[in-house]
Amino acid sequence: MTANTFLTSIYGSLGQGLLYAPVAIGIYLSLRIMKKPDLTIEGTFAFGAVIAMTMLHHGAHFMTTLIVAPIGGAAAGLATALIHTKLKIDGIISGLLVTMALFSINLFVMGRSTISAPLDTFIFAPIRAQLAASGMQSFHALLWSYIIVGAIVLVVVIAALYFLYNTLFGLSIRATGDNERMACSIGINTDGRKICSLIVSNAITGLAGALVAQQQSGANVNSGTGVLIIGLAALVIGEIITPKNASILTRLLFIALGSFIYFSCISLVLITGILSPDWTRLLTALLALLALCMPKLREAIFKKRAVEIK
Repeated sequence: MTANTFLTSIYGSLGQGLLYAPVAIGIYLSLRIMKKPDLTIEGTFAFGAVIAMTMLHHGAHFMTTLIVAPIGGAAAGLATALIHTKLKIDGIISGLLVTMALFSINLFVMGRSTISAPLDTFIFAPIRAQLAASGMQSFHALLWSYIIVGAIVLVVVIAALYFLYNTLFGLSIRATGDNERMACSIGINTDGRKICSLIVSNAITGLAGALVAQQQSGANVNSGTGVLIIGLAALVIGEIITPKNASILTRLLFIALGSFIYFSCISLVLITGILSPDWTRLLTALLALLALCMPKLREAIFKKRAVEIK
């Protein structure tokens, strides 16, 4: 592996990590803050991707897709939240039902199973053109356009979430997740907070789907397959390296870093030839499993050391 190949791999991993980071953040909002696993994520991601590519295919401006795709994601999150809170269906089942429904909705929106759009309509095109005009190689300009767009979107998302979750309303959402009974006893509308949390997390995921669809130059009904595991792995890796008692801003930043680390590990394994690209899904599952086991392994090691010291 040459130095140039290594650097290209790092740039690619950074771009992908930034584009997928909102998915990990969306999972964090539901799984860690609300203490509710949300399986709508895969359906929402695909829905955002389908909305963006369908709009671009029909001549819409890419900035419009960045507004409509999150709205679509928010609608999916609202559907899951209403099924869970108003019909009293288990949260996991609610997410599965909405994800199943979105499969048919995606087919209806696209009118087919796969859709694409011209490359020059994507959000990355203007930045890539500017970088190429400044003398950068075309391929490197493309990679840097992913990084720049991903970084800008991520900064906006983290800033918005930091502001929201430090308001009284946001603190009430966090209180609902920490202790729902206590929150209810002091007059907080816990169902309303659950609904808002799922709307926000799925809106962010829909936005990520719109960006990744443009990075992959297309969308299909299976675009969200495996996204939940990718986001979960990135989340856990980010949590492992997050300092204790960190603020919500620090946690969000380290979750984004976890996304980059995850894609770097996948990329390095593939370019070294240890595994072929056909084994990417297996490698993803193994990395996610390792990341999930790391906290328990670290705790066991600390306990063993403590016993040895005594």
